[in-house]
Amino acid sequence: MPESTYLCTETGRHFDTEAAARASEARFREIQVKCDAGEVPELRAGDVIYVDTSLYVSHGIDDFRGGLGEVIEFGSSKSAGVPTPFVKVAQDPDTWNNWKLLAAMQKKLREEFGKKWSHPDPDNRPEFNRWD
Repeated sequence: MPESTYLCTETGRHFDTEAAARASEARFREIQVKCDAGEVPELRAGDVIYVDTSLYVSHGIDDFRGGLGEVIEFGSSKSAGVPTPFVKVAQDPDTWNNWKLLAAMQKKLREEFGKKWSHPDPDNRPEFNRWD
């Protein structure tokens, strides 16, 4: 990283200005406080949230390790006939996550992952990738 970058102490992301780094910290804390209070805050691109781990027995190629994720898309869809907020993160851009469920899990995920970022963790062994 160039020496002229500023660090967001909450997520470890680097920014070009100190103001941007401090704004990132404030926004992250705002989201986490609202989630801790039982709210489901609206998200916008660039926000950082926690996402959970997903491991699969029959398609390990899709395994994903949870942690911090940068929001790239946020919207509403129906789940069991009820309007529900969904979110996509840059680290897993093909997956819509139920934000209502994730919002309720933020404290637990924060304690589990801290400043670790989420990432794909494919298991390519044939016995965990049966497509029959």
